[in-house]
Amino acid sequence: MRLTQLRLFFLLPFPPRLDATHGGGRTAAQVLAHLSTHHRIALMYLRAPADPPLDPILRERCELVEEVMRPNPGFSLASGRARIRSLLRGWPLWVAGCSVAAFRSRVRVLAGTWRPDIVNVEFHVMGQYLSSLDDCPAPRLLIQHEPGAAAARDLWQSSRGIGRAIRYFDMLAWERFERTIISQVQSIVVFTERDREALAHVPMSPPIICIPSGTVLPKQPLNPHGDEPLNLLFVGNFKHPPNVDAAVRLVNAIFPRVQAHIPGLRLHIVGDQPTARVRELANETIVVTGRVPDVTPYLDRAAVVVVPLRMGGGLRVKVKEALAAGKAVVASRLAVEGLDVVDGNQILLAESDEQFVDTVVHLLNYPDQRAALATRASAWACVNLGWERSIAAYEALYESLIREFGNL
Repeated sequence: MRLTQLRLFFLLPFPPRLDATHGGGRTAAQVLAHLSTHHRIALMYLRAPADPPLDPILRERCELVEEVMRPNPGFSLASGRARIRSLLRGWPLWVAGCSVAAFRSRVRVLAGTWRPDIVNVEFHVMGQYLSSLDDCPAPRLLIQHEPGAAAARDLWQSSRGIGRAIRYFDMLAWERFERTIISQVQSIVVFTERDREALAHVPMSPPIICIPSGTVLPKQPLNPHGDEPLNLLFVGNFKHPPNVDAAVRLVNAIFPRVQAHIPGLRLHIVGDQPTARVRELANETIVVTGRVPDVTPYLDRAAVVVVPLRMGGGLRVKVKEALAAGKAVVASRLAVEGLDVVDGNQILLAESDEQFVDTVVHLLNYPDQRAALATRASAWACVNLGWERSIAAYEALYESLIREFGNL
């Protein structure tokens, strides 16, 4: 029996879009699109001038939409001083960048006038606005796309020079901030068991529920072989440092050794906001595209999608999309965390650089095996990566929260 229609209030740090260049934005948009078919949605979000606008489909489906502007992220002498001050008072850098007084006051007003049944706080950074809900009786649900303290620890450990000191203080700030916001919500949603374990040790943490995200399933699979000349593909938003690390590893330690076996091989690195370090990877056989309007043509042409992630948590959107598209994928175990795939059946796993090289070379040399792997990936995705089960899990959680905390 389906849950009765609810009033769901969402807080986001950016405009959600179904074509967002980062996985978190696309996942949030897809959840909203599905929930809006049965529930009433109020959506508040921050938007920097450089951000694209709210997806028009979501604007049409949401009952209430409110946008509050914030400054563009970037560095200047003044902003650098502000960041240092933020760290000294215990605020993570991203949290400070999303702190807008006008948003705080509007959350308080809209929560009082719209009277939601559930407040969905998307991304930990928006936990800073929980204090604006003191007079709102609705249960609060934190959608933790990636544990902040764990991600900050990974960045600190991989940093060098003066940046390492800044990352250290940012990590300490995330630890304090995360403990604070976790104590103010009634439940937390994560996407992988690893992320659940990363938060489970926090004192006084509420129930932590793992709800794997889905993905949009294409009407039909893409070319399972890829086009000639053969090329590899890595896709990621490069605002996310683990993607930068994976791209650099792929170019420096994996691709040249694969290319030695497969003359004429090319590599496409596709994704928004490539850093200077990523842009410098480009050469005659390595293409760094930056943002593209649609990743589908690159997926269609790719012989193998390579995902050598070794840090970070949260979503695995690009891997899910590659599997759903019916492509051969070689990935680290971290890159497929939370996906119930079987090594050798729907995907091939590798950890060391040598394993990545050997596995990719084998797939490139045996196109029939590559196509068979891609076909099995597509079939698995059709059964396991639709949104139906995830949305049902959200609705069951809403029902449980209202039953237990409806008169908070």
